[in-house]
Amino acid sequence: MEWRLSKRFFRPDEVARLLALSRRTIYRMIRDGRLQAIKWGSGPWRIPREALLALLPADNWEI
Repeated sequence: MEWRLSKRFFRPDEVARLLALSRRTIYRMIRDGRLQAIKWGSGPWRIPREALLALLPADNWEI
């Protein structure tokens, strides 16, 4: 499978879809510190591309 990850930041629902996990699991991973995420003010969480790539095998994605 080929991954196209051109964005710098992803929403939790996008990460859930890419990893075939539930949004609840993504939020749990953020809370537990297993997934780096940034919260801008009172807005939604954003996951940096580098944090997402760290979870994926290198041969499955392309920037």
